[in-house]
Amino acid sequence: MEASAYAPVDARPLRIAVCTSLPDVISDPVHDGIGIEWFTDVEHLDRFESWLAGAGGDSVLASLDAAIDVGASPVVVARQLVLRGADWLENRWRSGGARLKHMAIARRAAELSPEEFSERWKGRAGSLKDADTGHVVEIPAKARGHAYLQNHPLATPGGGWAYDALNEVYFDELADLRVRIAWFEQNLGDHTEEDLVSESWFIAAREDVLLES
Repeated sequence: MEASAYAPVDARPLRIAVCTSLPDVISDPVHDGIGIEWFTDVEHLDRFESWLAGAGGDSVLASLDAAIDVGASPVVVARQLVLRGADWLENRWRSGGARLKHMAIARRAAELSPEEFSERWKGRAGSLKDADTGHVVEIPAKARGHAYLQNHPLATPGGGWAYDALNEVYFDELADLRVRIAWFEQNLGDHTEEDLVSESWFIAAREDVLLES
């Protein structure tokens, strides 16, 4: 992904980050890593994709092919919503370096349209529906981290994306990340919030900023 930084200025991502899974924190992650690129709007993304599809993008694709199985790596275009910790997150981008994250990837419940899922997901931010009681409980402050983001996939004609949701919760210390993981294990276990998602996976990751423009 770092090669994307060589795109022309008007096509270059605003920011590039790589989130590397930490299997010693959460075992058997569904992905070894997640790359995230930020764009101003759809037109900005279109310029980047046009460059990537041309001769200028050859080095990017070659770098990706050398590092990952591109064919087995889903791409999702989403709108990011910062629902908590915007000031902390802004300082995080200015500071650069690495941070720890608790990430969740999910597919929506079968009875929900993408629009219905997005609204219900936003409405449940900071809470969790208990698998045993069915009650919605607040996530305690000690498990909330510094910032919370939701990534909502954009509508696409002729089909959907591989996933319907990706959230991100930031931490400075591994011990604090483990507190959140333990809380979810206790309150969710191997279940899902069935009125919201059909499948979900948690990932503990280290996020490194490769580009901040």
